[in-house]
Amino acid sequence: MPKWEDIFLKEMKRFVFGISDPNKLAKYLIMTLGVPSRTIERKLDKLKKVGPAKTGEFNSIPVSICARKSGTIQLEEFLRLVPRDTVEYVIGLGAVGALQPEIKIGDLIIPTDAIRGDGLTGYYYPPNIPAKPDPELTDVLYQSAVQAKASVHTGTIFTTGSLLHETDELIQDWHTKGYLGVDCEASAFFLLCQYCGFKCTLILYVTDNPYTKQVFSNNFQSILRVFRAERKAVKAVFNTISVISEV
Repeated sequence: MPKWEDIFLKEMKRFVFGISDPNKLAKYLIMTLGVPSRTIERKLDKLKKVGPAKTGEFNSIPVSICARKSGTIQLEEFLRLVPRDTVEYVIGLGAVGALQPEIKIGDLIIPTDAIRGDGLTGYYYPPNIPAKPDPELTDVLYQSAVQAKASVHTGTIFTTGSLLHETDELIQDWHTKGYLGVDCEASAFFLLCQYCGFKCTLILYVTDNPYTKQVFSNNFQSILRVFRAERKAVKAVFNTISVISEV
């Protein structure tokens, strides 16, 4: 008798992809995590829908893009259905709240690991397994961000399972432990990719700083910094794809 997980995955594949064939996804997959995908889509030619994703070309390199809402279930729902023999690299793009005063709105953070405060990864791995991206791919992404003239930080971030309950006590604790920022997806993104056999990395642009209590919507300059940061992050993502496609 087949396992329930296999039965349900087959059912979810029909629900998520419909009549589209997920094997038409490209080797390089970009996932936007709770942020718009328009800037990335504008970089691609010959866009075609593949279920919830789109596939196109960047400088003749086939690239797929999928936008997911904030949270970990959205990630799981899609990544578990991505064919392992089709997609090899997954690059995430998202937003993050900074936890250190020197990290400004409009800076970029490339996590080297994420503390597992989410509610999903415990179903896949025991608590002692760290959530980390592929180190070589992450190094290429970092170098690409530097080339894009971004203010970029690397280190540990905290992934929370709550979007709206980041208390001052929690923020102080995360700050004291030296975490660079807090997001809602990184730890699940890293470990789901690991579970599915994908090489992954993640770049985040800072939209607020819970520690200094700053939000980007307060003034035009901050809005402009976030706008520019997104474009530098996108530039770094596509440069990373160009670099690894030549290896």
